Amino acid sequence: MRRLITAILMLLAFTGVVFAEDITISTSVDRTEVEFGDTVELTVQIKKPMESSSGSFPNSFNSSGFSFSFNSSSFSSLGGLNDIDFNIESVPGFDIAGRRQSSQSRMVNGVGESVKSIILSLVPQKEGTLVIPAFSMKDKDGKEHSSKPITINVKKVADDPEEEQTATSENDDNKEDNSSVSQNNEAKKENSLFNFYFILGIILVFVIVGVIVFFYFFDYLSKEHKKAFEQSIEDAVIVKEEPKVSKEEKKEPVKEEKVEKVEFATIAASLKVQYKEVSPEFYHKYFELFKKACCYRSKALSKDMTYDELLNKCSELAGTNNITQATSRLAHDIEMVMYAGSMPNRQLVAIETDIKEVLNSL
Repeated sequence: MRRLITAILMLLAFTGVVFAEDITISTSVDRTEVEFGDTVELTVQIKKPMESSSGSFPNSFNSSGFSFSFNSSSFSSLGGLNDIDFNIESVPGFDIAGRRQSSQSRMVNGVGESVKSIILSLVPQKEGTLVIPAFSMKDKDGKEHSSKPITINVKKVADDPEEEQTATSENDDNKEDNSSVSQNNEAKKENSLFNFYFILGIILVFVIVGVIVFFYFFDYLSKEHKKAFEQSIEDAVIVKEEPKVSKEEKKEPVKEEKVEKVEFATIAASLKVQYKEVSPEFYHKYFELFKKACCYRSKALSKDMTYDELLNKCSELAGTNNITQATSRLAHDIEMVMYAGSMPNRQLVAIETDIKEVLNSL
């Protein structure tokens, strides 16, 4: 009995050592369906149980064009993955607009675990279906660990939400009309013969009346009233002279201010590709593009307005609390970039969401 218990304890200890070496690679995104020009947040995460003694870890691993490099080839007994640095140069089908890393150690079911993560802000390079390939690597024992591929659906940009709503309402109306027509087909067939004779009778009446009136009027003109009628026509003709306008009264036509057509989503996508890393210069051009897009969407806005005047007018035109809050947040972001010359406190994804909400309200 003692030998059996001893064997079980040794087996459990050996199993614990095996599981301690397990490494988990996982990937996730904040959303799988975006419009062209939007940003996708990709999270790559590596988990490894903490060991009582230092273990080894491979210097790099590759998957479909991905390359990850690590500064250290071993894990400490406390941190596990804390000394690892990711180095992702490119992602097929996407441009990297930003990146950040994090690491932590935690206890899961009484077992220590090290977690290392990198979060990438990806901008799709084209519309359609894009696939982020699986990540794979081998541990010190030669065992391969892989994540799962992720499919991203990139939709066409809708610059004018009102046109989409109009098209949708027209489709709904057409469906309702088709259903009502099918329901009334039988009733129309029953009354079609009656309607045909009724319309034909009305046409005949108008033709007869028209012929009578024509002959009566022709006879009236051919007799003694013809001369009087012609004289009245001549007297009724009045030659109107064009009034003379002095040079002082002539005024030059007011020239309307031409507003440049701006497709915000398309130009913003190109701007993200141009600037691989977000910077104050990127945000400066980004907010100038937002101002032009606002002036294009509403004639009540002018490029001569300050950003505060522009945002206040957008809030006044919308008249909703959501837009008021969005313009207030954007005012703070623009002040940090345009006047303080620094980076905004919020992420680009949050700023982009408020901008789209303001533009859609105009």
